[in-house]
Amino acid sequence: MFNILLYEWRRAIARKKVIVLVLVSLFFEIAVYLALYLVPSKAVRVILIPLYPYMWSVGVLLPQSLLLHFLAISIASGSMSEEYEQGTIDFFLTKPVTRIRFYAEKWLGSFTLLSMIYGLMIVLSLVFSFWLFGAQTDLIDLPKITGLVIMSSLVFFSIAFSMGEILRRSSLSFIISSSLLIGSVLVSNILIFIGSFTHTTTYISVALALPSWGATQLPFLPLANSQFNLFIKALDIFPLTVGNIQDAVVSVFLYTVVPLIMSLYSFTVRDVPKKVS
Repeated sequence: MFNILLYEWRRAIARKKVIVLVLVSLFFEIAVYLALYLVPSKAVRVILIPLYPYMWSVGVLLPQSLLLHFLAISIASGSMSEEYEQGTIDFFLTKPVTRIRFYAEKWLGSFTLLSMIYGLMIVLSLVFSFWLFGAQTDLIDLPKITGLVIMSSLVFFSIAFSMGEILRRSSLSFIISSSLLIGSVLVSNILIFIGSFTHTTTYISVALALPSWGATQLPFLPLANSQFNLFIKALDIFPLTVGNIQDAVVSVFLYTVVPLIMSLYSFTVRDVPKKVS
C-alpha cells in the first residue's frame, strides 16, 4: 500500500527544477531573517523591536506570496506528464492497480511532498526567530496559519497537476500553469486598482474571480486586523480592502476541485500510450 506515493516522492525530488526551487525558497527564508536582524537603520530597528516576538510569522507567511505556488507548480506539473513522456505509466497500469488509485496516490504523493517542504520552511522560521529575536509569542496561531497556507496552495497545485494529465507534456504544463499564476496576479492587481479608483465594482468582481486571488489571500484575510498586520502588509501582493474569507474559501475550493474532476475524467476515459514523444 502507498507504493506509488513513495515512488512519487522519489521521482519529484529527483527533478532538478524542484531541487532548485526548494533551495531558492530556503535561501529566501534565511536571507529575510538575516536582513531583519542586521538592518543598519536605527529608525527601522525602533519599529521592529516591538515585533520581535512575532518574527516566526514572517517565515511562515513569506512562501505564501509566490514561492510556494511556484514550488507547487514545479512538483505537480511533472507528476502525471512525465509518466507519459517516459512511458512508465503503461508499466504501472499493467499491475493490479486501478486508475483511480494510481491517480489518487500520485496526487497525494506530490501534495504531501509539497507540505513537507513547507514544513521544513516553518522549522527554519522557528529556529531563526528564537535564535535571532528571542522568545516568540502567539505560537498558538501557528497551526491555523499553516493550515490556511497549505489549503491555499491547492489551487495552482491542482491546476498544474491537471494540466500535466490533460496535456501530457511536463514543460508545457509548467509554462502554462506558471503563466496563469503570474498573469492572474498582474491582471487582478490592475483590475482592483482600476475598480478602487473608478469605484466600479465590476472590475473588482472580475479580479476576485481569478484563481490567484483566493490562492494568495486565504491566509492573509483572517489576520488582517491581528498583531501580524504589519507583516501581512509587507508580504501581501494584493490590497486587503477587497473580498472576505468566505469568498477566498469558495475560490480555493472551485479552482481546486474543478481541474481535478476534469483531469480524473481525462485519465479514466482516454487511452494510455506506451510513450509520448
